[in-house]
Amino acid sequence: MARGDFHLHSTASDGVRDPAWVVGTAAANGVRALALTDHDTTAGLAEAAAAAEAAGLRLLSGVELSADLEGVDVHLLGYGFDAAHAPLREYLAGQREGRVGRMRRIVRVLADHGLPLDAERVLAIAGEASVGRPHVARALVEAGHAASVAEAFDVWLGNGRPAHVTRERLSPAEAIALLHEAGGAVFAAHPIYLGEASDDIVRTLAGAGLDGIETYYKHYDAETVAAHHALALELGLAESGGSDYHGLGNPNDREIGDIPFADEAVAAFLSFLDGRALPGLALAGAG
Repeated sequence: MARGDFHLHSTASDGVRDPAWVVGTAAANGVRALALTDHDTTAGLAEAAAAAEAAGLRLLSGVELSADLEGVDVHLLGYGFDAAHAPLREYLAGQREGRVGRMRRIVRVLADHGLPLDAERVLAIAGEASVGRPHVARALVEAGHAASVAEAFDVWLGNGRPAHVTRERLSPAEAIALLHEAGGAVFAAHPIYLGEASDDIVRTLAGAGLDGIETYYKHYDAETVAAHHALALELGLAESGGSDYHGLGNPNDREIGDIPFADEAVAAFLSFLDGRALPGLALAGAG
């Protein structure tokens, strides 16, 4: 198990476990530093910070934003920002509202394909969380329209599938600027999902001020890690790692901390952030 995991989701967005459980499980798995990176929300940070302080873990403020680059869905991880930064808070609030509208459009598309769902049931599954496609996927499974969350994405909800509905988002340059204004560092999440042009897209993001890339990602093999490391060296980017834990039970899922993220790479990531003197760097510090 790795000592750092900086890509984790909770019930504040589309994970199935609450922030305190995520932090407690990280501690039990040997993780000593982590970031809760829920989609378009920082609502889970306070609970996570209390749990991290109790467990003696170092918690970074974190969030995962979706940006649009000429039709390409780019996910960006923000670390160490000031969660009270007013423009960021306002943007996140708007994105959460937009997610509800997108969910309702997805439900209408699914109904047109003969898969009726109750939008209110999707909201109930999401609870207080920022509603997203995984909540729709769980509703599809519950209604018997899909055998698993993975199948729901593969057939209906994934990028390019019939019920993939986009929403208004910032460009990567705008999202990077927003997180920088809040004092944060910005990393490209799971670049491998950007497709065949992933390296060129990362180069574009680097030109827009990107700070790093997620080199050490859940199921990456040694060859993929080496390719990401080489790209980071080429562009002068820092490197992060994370399990992208949601708890949904998909085939490629990993447990918290179960990632190819060596201790020295974790230390280098934290040293990079420490060197930036970010205002929200540590909500809780390891004892």
